[in-house]
Amino acid sequence: MNYTNFDSETWGNQSFVKIGYDNQTKQLCIVFLDEKAVYFKGVEEKIVFQFIISTEKESFLQEFLWPKYTHEWGTSALLAQTP
Repeated sequence: MNYTNFDSETWGNQSFVKIGYDNQTKQLCIVFLDEKAVYFKGVEEKIVFQFIISTEKESFLQEFLWPKYTHEWGTSALLAQTP
């Protein structure tokens, strides 16, 4: 899984700090400020790109990702070794 950090001041997102995506398994991971992580399953790469370039990331997350994709919670402690 490849990860990207998001500066909340630059991007305007208020709840998450990092996202990761595995192209082979089509799994999107979003790491929140409280160090919890949610894993969305079956997300196509084009949706990840739409999320990344969205100027309203919080709305995209709330209105599109949450209701459309199966997800499960984990902890970001598993991500400590990722850049």
